[in-house]
Amino acid sequence: MHLDEIVVVFMIVLLAGFVQGLTSFGFALISMPLLVKLMPLQQAVPVVVALSLLTNIAVMYSSRKHIRIRQIWPLLVASLLAAPLGTYALIYVPANALKLGAGMLVAVVSILMLSGRSLPLGRLAYAPVGALSGFLNGSISMSGPPAALFLTNQGLDKMTFRANITAYSLILNIITIGTYVYEGLLNQAAMETAGWAVPALIIGVIIGIKAVGRLNDRLFKTIALWLILVTGLWTAVNGIIG
Repeated sequence: MHLDEIVVVFMIVLLAGFVQGLTSFGFALISMPLLVKLMPLQQAVPVVVALSLLTNIAVMYSSRKHIRIRQIWPLLVASLLAAPLGTYALIYVPANALKLGAGMLVAVVSILMLSGRSLPLGRLAYAPVGALSGFLNGSISMSGPPAALFLTNQGLDKMTFRANITAYSLILNIITIGTYVYEGLLNQAAMETAGWAVPALIIGVIIGIKAVGRLNDRLFKTIALWLILVTGLWTAVNGIIG
């Protein structure tokens, strides 16, 4: 990569790392639409997943006492089954179609929740939400929005929400990276790009973790939903204009 490209990637990852440290799910939402302007989708996605794994490790360490694994294991099972399908979609399905579909779905649900409506998502929703999340993680590295919307709807407090979604994303990223290695997507170019971005990632995540203590639960939920909405619309627009 050229020096100017490295600087841009550094700034993108710094911002995305801050959002991840603050909300525990925003890294791919911020970084993916920007990185695909610099590199092909099939290179950007493995880079984002690899960096997301590191952010999840850092955030989970800071919130490990609040993890409630019983609340997320059904999501995990469905996600792990669907993740390989997402990897194949990344290889064979047009990128614009993936971004448009995911962006519109996320934006619509976000608008509903910002309007104050509580979605009737009971136990039966674990399987489809988890499957969608796993598929999106494998295809465009955006597992966060479906899982975040679902967990937000469960009325979890700020710290439990952060811990659960981080543990969920960490395990899912490990499986997804395994499928990328198998398919040859996590190549030398992707690893070099991720390596350049690690310092920015660390700085951003640390600042975000420090900032989260200043937010009450209601403000935290509002910020999370607006973040999901904006990035959902952004992803959809990118899918339309290519």
